[in-house]
Amino acid sequence: MLEATIWVLRVANWLNWIVATLFALLGAMLVIDPNHFREKLLDAFSTTGGEAVFIWLAVSCALVLPVAAAVHAILTRLIAIVRDTRAGAAFSDRNAHRLTIVAWALLAINLVDLAHGQLSVWASAQSGEYFGWTLSLTGWLAVPLLFLLARVFREGAAMREDLEGTV
Repeated sequence: MLEATIWVLRVANWLNWIVATLFALLGAMLVIDPNHFREKLLDAFSTTGGEAVFIWLAVSCALVLPVAAAVHAILTRLIAIVRDTRAGAAFSDRNAHRLTIVAWALLAINLVDLAHGQLSVWASAQSGEYFGWTLSLTGWLAVPLLFLLARVFREGAAMREDLEGTV
């Protein structure tokens, strides 16, 4: 079962980078020939609405890259945690450190999502289109939970060392 989990996490990481690459290519196209896209959007929307949609699209493409890096950090740390768990060393200082990195990466994703949400609300107001963002508390609740879980792993590692020292 743990081997399947590692495989799924690897595939998810590859998909993460494939999608990030596609967004980076779209962002590059927006930078290389911005007038082409701007004209298409201005035709589809009003003058201010088309400009807002163009800005929203360009910034969204740029925001994908730090999120992809954070997702990569999360997935690679989870793979390492699963490997250690398979080897019988789940409660270790290394895994506690990995969980702390996962928590920081998730916090970064939530902050980027919040910025993207503000941008989406602004673009929606300017263009009259709804860009589909809503605040989600799940990620914000997961961050302190992961920091707490990292602390539990540190305590578990200390208890394991104490137990090994008494035997």
